[in-house]
Amino acid sequence: MQKINLDETSLKILSLLQKNARMSFTEIGQEIGLTSSSVAERVKKMEEQGVIESYTVNVNSEKLGFSITAVMLVSFTGVFAQQEKTIVNELSKFYQVVECIRITGKNDFLIKIMVSSMEEFKIINDEVAKLGQVDTSLVVSTFVNNTTIDLEKMLQNQ
Repeated sequence: MQKINLDETSLKILSLLQKNARMSFTEIGQEIGLTSSSVAERVKKMEEQGVIESYTVNVNSEKLGFSITAVMLVSFTGVFAQQEKTIVNELSKFYQVVECIRITGKNDFLIKIMVSSMEEFKIINDEVAKLGQVDTSLVVSTFVNNTTIDLEKMLQNQ
């Protein structure tokens, strides 16, 4: 995949949208000194380039009843493309799986789940264990939970 080079103005627009995707082009323009139409053009271009993939809402999982978060490190014997597909298909059956990443090292996958009870956790953990060797840890505290890249900090370090 080719890297897209963005100027400082576009990075500032991205930074503002990451903080509040509902911010209007007028508000963004006022913040960075552009007209709303200039902001709209830049945003449209970043969407077309695939820099902006989607707009989303961050929810408070605990307020929805998902009070338990677990991280599973899973290893399989010889993961090949077909096995990977099977694993991903099995995991996609669980709405509680919020992240599934293929990794290097001793383990093959890192899976993050959010559940509402230990019984729900046990069901998913047992199902994943059918697929491979699982080392599961419950999350006690989260100190950093970024879903964005801190573009302001990046700009300051250039």
